[in-house]
Amino acid sequence: MKHKLSNSLFNNKKVSQHSIIAIAIGASLATSPMTFANNLSEEEVITVTASRTPVNIDTALASVVVITQADIARIQPKSLNDILATVAGIDITSQGGRGQNSSLFMRGANSNHTLVLVDGIRVSSASLGSTNTQIIAPELIERIEVLKGPRAAIWGSDAIGGVIQIFTRKLQSNEYFAGATFGSDNYQQLKAGAGFSHGDGHTSISVNREESDGFDVLEAAEEDNDGYEFDSIAVKGQQQVSANFTLDWLARADQGENEYDNAWGGNNEAETRNHAWLVRGTYNAIIGHVQNSTTFSVGQNRDFARNYGKHLADNTETEFETKRNQLSLLNHSQVFPFLQFNLGADFYQEKLNGTTTYDTDERDVTGIFAHTLYNKNKLTFEAAVRYDDVEHIDSETSYNVGLGYQLGSDTRIALNAGTGFKAPTFNDLYYPASPYSAGNEDLVSENSENIELVLETKLANVELAFNVYQSDIENLIAWQADENFFYKPENINDVEISGVEFIASYQGFGGGHQLNASYVDAEDKTTGKQLIRRAKEQFSYQFDTKVGELSLYVEYQYKGKRDDTSFATGDIELDSYQLVNLSASYPLTANLTVEARLTNAFDEEYQTALGYNTQERAGYLGINYAM
Repeated sequence: MKHKLSNSLFNNKKVSQHSIIAIAIGASLATSPMTFANNLSEEEVITVTASRTPVNIDTALASVVVITQADIARIQPKSLNDILATVAGIDITSQGGRGQNSSLFMRGANSNHTLVLVDGIRVSSASLGSTNTQIIAPELIERIEVLKGPRAAIWGSDAIGGVIQIFTRKLQSNEYFAGATFGSDNYQQLKAGAGFSHGDGHTSISVNREESDGFDVLEAAEEDNDGYEFDSIAVKGQQQVSANFTLDWLARADQGENEYDNAWGGNNEAETRNHAWLVRGTYNAIIGHVQNSTTFSVGQNRDFARNYGKHLADNTETEFETKRNQLSLLNHSQVFPFLQFNLGADFYQEKLNGTTTYDTDERDVTGIFAHTLYNKNKLTFEAAVRYDDVEHIDSETSYNVGLGYQLGSDTRIALNAGTGFKAPTFNDLYYPASPYSAGNEDLVSENSENIELVLETKLANVELAFNVYQSDIENLIAWQADENFFYKPENINDVEISGVEFIASYQGFGGGHQLNASYVDAEDKTTGKQLIRRAKEQFSYQFDTKVGELSLYVEYQYKGKRDDTSFATGDIELDSYQLVNLSASYPLTANLTVEARLTNAFDEEYQTALGYNTQERAGYLGINYAM
């Protein structure tokens, strides 16, 4: 169910038939735009992540949010977390600022239950199972698609809570930008990008560098500022080889260093080097009356981390590297204007390397899936099924099914059901035995079942969306201690999650208004306790307006109380908090713009993870040139 509200308060453009084809080519296997909205307006928006083929958002049944590059420019974020913080159903905790560990909980599921893609490439760590989103520079992002709810029938493992797909920034021929920003904690940023054409194709290059002295991360250890520096580069292009065949490609690299606090002593600095690349070909043909589009892609992602201490012996250093080689094939058939079929296959090989030796350090994953979408008159029906074979683990079969009905010109109701799974990580299965812990090769995948009811409507000029859902997750993996305090992961936990989301969008009263509210109850069925670090109640409001040439953006966030735990204090409840963030931009000339951002304007003191500090009030001032 695509909320057509549109994540900010910003208007979507109509998409022509030619644009739909372009989107299909550019997105191919797993990429393309979507929209954050329950937009019941006449504007047409195309989504791809829900089915891996282009679909009008009015037709798609999955809950989707789309954040555009224009939205990102208004927010002026300093991290990906800044962008996602106001999306209904997403809760984010951080163990410090940029570069530190953070966790993203979508609809109450665990942080490793959200599949993160960059232009269709999986970018999670195979050893940890989570994704280091903190290293992804917002300046290199074109758009973000947030799909909420299980989608394993389309994507395979990890998509229990949902899918986040990040699209790399794309610049048109002779389009350029350059900028610099300075701010609190000695923050410095330089960025630039250019687009150029080559025959019937184009290529974009974008770079970003930023560094900061940071702030003290852990309140009970190492009283010092924990700084960071990151460098990123992305190359994205496309070539029309013939009338029917298109080739596109992506190459991006992120590297950086950051300091952190270690309560146990030892290593307190980290070096990160990640990369992703993709080459993809799409062939379009009409066979009989059926329009077919076949896409093949090959790619790789690498996730590398080195932890060390400048004043410690070299033998304390640890390195972890995972590589994932990925192949995908997809055929999309538009049988009739109201009926499409999609068939696809994915293969990826995960490899692990580093200073820690695992008995098993490689595995293959193969998945095949089928998807159909029917949309005629007032009825929409969707179904998908997928089979995944994960080497050394039991195979999994997943499904999604949805039914939508148009009650009137401005109202639609939909019912979705689906399953998801999360394969155990290398750490869960094969972590080397020590006197204190060991992996467990007998683990099975975590599994989920989900049902969701959606209502989208429009009252006067206010667009509204209501989502009600329930998820049951079984065989959750937890590291459990025995009577001798020896830790081993086991499939021991079952969780029941129920939630409600409300989204409203209105254009008027001096600008654009968007309101997001959500309630999530995530309970461990064994203990009856709430899952830690997840707030039950969340509320946000964004307002966007112009005063003459001055553009203003105001953001308010409320996060409710959340539970946490530690060895020293046991269970503890963290206080609720409220944040106000402001940003503004003013064009000095047709090409030169000055920008300003104030985060945590009222200097709220709060924690999202027990013992870890968050940034105080911070200000930033930047200047940007674009042509």
